[in-house]
Order: sequence, then C-alpha cells, then structure tokens
Amino acid sequence: PGSRSRLRDTVQGPARLSAQPKTTIAQEAQEGAANLSVRASVFFNEKQRLQRDLTALALAVYAETTGAPPRSLAVLDALAASGVRGLRYALEVPAVGTAVLNDASDEAVAAMRENARLSGFAAARERGSYLHAGGARLEVSQGDAVALMRARRRHFDAVDLDPYGCVAELLPAAVESLRDGGLLCASCTDLGALSGRYGDGCARRYGADPLRAAQKQAPELALRLLLGCVSRAAKGRAVRPLICVVFSDFFVRVIAAV
Repeated sequence: PGSRSRLRDTVQGPARLSAQPKTTIAQEAQEGAANLSVRASVFFNEKQRLQRDLTALALAVYAETTGAPPRSLAVLDALAASGVRGLRYALEVPAVGTAVLNDASDEAVAAMRENARLSGFAAARERGSYLHAGGARLEVSQGDAVALMRARRRHFDAVDLDPYGCVAELLPAAVESLRDGGLLCASCTDLGALSGRYGDGCARRYGADPLRAAQKQAPELALRLLLGCVSRAAKGRAVRPLICVVFSDFFVRVIAAV
C-alpha cells in the first residue's frame, strides 16, 4: 500500500549523527524525514528510533484504514522534548495535517522551534505555528501535558505519550483528548515496578499486583498490566490493542484504538 511504501526508507538504519568533536554543544542528526539539532540538555534517545518508526507506520496504516483525507488528522506529542516524533508524523504521514508538540521545558521548546526550522517548516503568522511546503502544520506548545489534554477534549486523532517512568497518571487526560476511535500510543520505562520487583510500586501506579512467581513472563505481564490501565482510564470506551511491544527488556509500548 502507498503509505507503507513511502515509509520504507524511513524505517531502516540508525539515526545518522554527524561526526563532530565532543566539545561541540550540539550535533546534527537525521531521523526519517526530520532533521535535528541534538543537545545534551534536551532528551533524545537514538536507541528508541524503532518504536518511533513503528508509531509512524501505525499512524499511516490507521489513516489508510479509516479513509482519512490528506492533511486531516490532528496528532499530539504531549511530552515532545526534541520534537522528533511530531516532526516525523507531520512529514512522513500525508494524512497528518496538524502536529502539536508540547513540553514544559524552556530548552525543549527552543529545541523544537530549531528542529522545525531545520526540517523545512517556516514560522506562520499565528504565534507558535509553523507551516511546511507539503501542507503540514506544527504547533509548538509549552505547558503541563495533562492541562493541555484536558483543555482539548476529543480534539486529537492520535496522542503520543512517552514519559520517563510511569505513564499511568497521563492516561485519563489522554483518553479525554482523543476523538472516538483515535490512536493512543503510550510507553513506560518502569519495568521494575510492572514486574513486581519494587514492593507495592505496581499496585500504587497501575492498580495491579503481579505474581512474583511469574518473573519469566514479566515482559508480557507488563504489557497486559499497561493495557489494563489504559482500559480503566477509558471509562467504558472500547480499547482495541493494535501493537504491543517490549523493547530490550527496558520499556514497553502499546498502540491502541480507543
């Protein structure tokens, strides 16, 4: 299919960092269709490229299966950091019309603006907005992720959550901000808690207590516990898991239609 073939070249090989002395403040990188200025003060994990590839592909397939017209979808990267996710979705998925990149950090917002420019976006008249010649629009936002999602109820076709640690507290607001049948893409890096290694951490964060005797099944249990948390946050809305992956026994990623 068309979107899959267009994405073929973007899901191969590692992000290419330019060779520069270690004393430089920033390095240039290319990942997929996005060009980036990578700074130590703004989070960018090159090793997570595969999960970004998978999400871009999932979003493209979602657009195809739902018959979304070009530039009709609105997506949110709620904890955007460098902005690489939102940039890639806007540039690589023709159905994405608006990508909102949000972060609370001043340095992250500055990095998003710079990376938008490097990726071919130009500042628009509306403050915080950037336009691309291909028709995509970026909105750079600074603020609390939960407040933003609650303020935009049923506004987005896809919401991406990739926090450091537990994602549970973000899920209710994320579901509220999704249109019916939209994509919820959520990661969590606290596999220690999800596997039950840290006392009652899993019960406090995810509302479940994994069996200690099932350590060999910990990665699968982590996915199921996260999906259960998503289901409770959905408050009666149907949750249809589409992609569930454990990466290097370090973090889990689920993509579900809600």
